[in-house]
Amino acid sequence: MKKFVWDTSALINIKEPNAEGYSPGHSFMKDFSDGWIEGPYLNIFPSIAVFELSATVSRKHREGQKILRDFYIMTDNSKIYDVDRSLIDKSHDLAATDGFNKLRGADLIFACIAYLEDAFLITLDRHYQAVANKIKVIDLRDSIDSPRYRRLFE
Repeated sequence: MKKFVWDTSALINIKEPNAEGYSPGHSFMKDFSDGWIEGPYLNIFPSIAVFELSATVSRKHREGQKILRDFYIMTDNSKIYDVDRSLIDKSHDLAATDGFNKLRGADLIFACIAYLEDAFLITLDRHYQAVANKIKVIDLRDSIDSPRYRRLFE
């Protein structure tokens, strides 16, 4: 089963299309329902991302940007990943290893989950390159104009 951990930047991008209406986050999510990415899969949404999404949407509203507050991303192929004592125990030593020790806050949480779940990490943040030799990072910035990420699944 292919697993995908979504960080907050990728989740927000689902609702932020460019002038032509394209967003790599939305395209990636749609590729699951369209069957473009084959086989069983699981989208993993760390619970902390729920709070980060809410804070980001509120900030965008304060800045006068239009973005819907509601996100409809939960399906039978997705789960909320608890950020709890179990995760802390499993990732304690990992957080101190080279690369992981360069990440901060929620980024460290997302990377640890991707490592522990042997999952792809979907992001628009470049600083995950510090752990790109330890986890599979899909940087949607490389697909900002077209779905170049698809090469990984051909």
